Amino acid sequence: MLLTFVTVIAVVVVIAVVLASNSKAAQQHTSMIRTNGLQGSGTQVGYTMNGQPIYQQSAPPGTNVFAVMALVLGIFTGLFGIIFGHIALSQIKRTGERGSGMALTGLILGYVWLAFWALTAVGLVARFA
Repeated sequence: MLLTFVTVIAVVVVIAVVLASNSKAAQQHTSMIRTNGLQGSGTQVGYTMNGQPIYQQSAPPGTNVFAVMALVLGIFTGLFGIIFGHIALSQIKRTGERGSGMALTGLILGYVWLAFWALTAVGLVARFA
């Protein structure tokens, strides 16, 4: 049982590291667009040789890594799903990243696990008391 738990935690950490590196790369990626005198979206960074403006458009924010971890850990452990879910919702609110549904699902599953274990403990105490 302990070996399974450690394996699951190791897999979650590997997934989180991979997602974090992909998310940072996506956020750093920007593209330059030329418009024919039309107002473009993004920030104007200069002009072409013909005098047309060049706009820099940033990539949309990626999925929050803590939200993914909250979902996975909420399925398997409960308590860590609650912790990571609250951290993820806080970060999503601050940064505008995606993943609020995953974070909320991880929180709900974590609280369900917590209630299950609390009721199990109460039942065991009542049975042997």
